[in-house]
Amino acid sequence: MRVLKNIIRYPIKGFVGEFLKEVELNTASTIFGDRKFAFARYNTNLDQKSPIYMKKTNFLALVKDSKLALLDFSLDFKENYLKLLFKNKKCFEGSLNDENDLNRLSDFMCKYLNLKLNEKPKLVVDKTQRNENLKHSFSDIPDKAISLINFETIKDFEKKINKKIDYLRFRGNFNFIGGSPWEEFKWIGKKLKIGTAELKVFKRTQRCRATTVNPKNGKRDINVPLELNKHYGHFDLGVYCKVIKHGIVKINDEVNIIK
Repeated sequence: MRVLKNIIRYPIKGFVGEFLKEVELNTASTIFGDRKFAFARYNTNLDQKSPIYMKKTNFLALVKDSKLALLDFSLDFKENYLKLLFKNKKCFEGSLNDENDLNRLSDFMCKYLNLKLNEKPKLVVDKTQRNENLKHSFSDIPDKAISLINFETIKDFEKKINKKIDYLRFRGNFNFIGGSPWEEFKWIGKKLKIGTAELKVFKRTQRCRATTVNPKNGKRDINVPLELNKHYGHFDLGVYCKVIKHGIVKINDEVNIIK
């Protein structure tokens, strides 16, 4: 039996995630608030009133900015109020609706990442009038998706490289136990039922340099893509799913293949 053990959303691209007990999934949408915000690099030309998919290199991300792993946060979605913490000490607090606070946030991120003054990143968000479920997500792929990770696959990978691997490296929305290692790759094109929601698996997740970062200390200590290719002949771990039927998903729900 396959059982869902974690539900995690990542409100700010490149930052740590927050654990949830349950989520309401809407058709053709992400988890509410997932990758809602991102820090655009100084030379990224993005129209917040009409955002489009752009590659991760246009934003702050673990691919280049490993120190992001050490920032924790608290975000009030209703009030759009953000607090950042470094080693459990508050280092920023402000409203994401206030231009002065947003400027202070850019200044802080610039200093924290040791960027040049003329390379300040800017927090961006979808400012269209669309329904919240249709808002843009600053995902690594153009599709609105849920990323699914099989803990049995990670265990198999750990045996191959003889090292412990923190599952948070893979930044999955849903993490499950049970079943067989790597079986999720056979699910491409198949439907899953988790709780009362239904999802369709449509793509394997190709891993990049971001996974080399240890989420506990921000150091690049395991070359995950290299090791995956060395032992399995590919760079993939995990799969992407699209929500095809609205429903509620909770921790400890079964993950069932329905077609």
